[in-house]
Amino acid sequence: MEAKTPEELEALVQERTAELVKVNQALEAELAEKRLIEETLRKREAELQATAQSLEELNNAMKLLLKHREDDKNEVGTKVTANVKDLILPYIEKLKATDLDTLQRILLEIIEMHLMEITSPFLTKLTSTFMGFTPKEIQVATLIRDGKRTKEIAKIMNVSKSAIDLHRNHIRAKLGLNNKKVNLRSYLTSLT
Repeated sequence: MEAKTPEELEALVQERTAELVKVNQALEAELAEKRLIEETLRKREAELQATAQSLEELNNAMKLLLKHREDDKNEVGTKVTANVKDLILPYIEKLKATDLDTLQRILLEIIEMHLMEITSPFLTKLTSTFMGFTPKEIQVATLIRDGKRTKEIAKIMNVSKSAIDLHRNHIRAKLGLNNKKVNLRSYLTSLT
């Protein structure tokens, strides 16, 4: 290796110093970019936490509103039930005590039955759980649950016994009770 002159060494030192300055500047720029990215990430994390907190507060408010709605719904149901029992059923009982012909008695029983259906949690559960029920099937199911026999139901609804048997079969099928030894009345009573 040949010896370098002081001028050559000085040039080499300046060249290396310039390279080091460039590398140092690149490292400083990279560090500045990392700091900027970290700051952006901190801001986004803070924003996400604020959004999460806001959503949690909104969720709690919605739960509270739903609870109030459910409470209001229950209160209305209770009031309707109480009003039917206190204001309407006594008059139905008085009408039953009068001399009515068979058709009038049947019609009065139907009115009473429908009023009881309106106030019955059974009907709500039956229609919400098993949405495929027809109004006639709901009526037959309610009468079965109330202990009426097929013949009595046929008389109340002014249809044949075979029509009620058909409704009973449809109700059993929709409840998944076909080919099962389950008493239909007991099952319907368990829904209340």
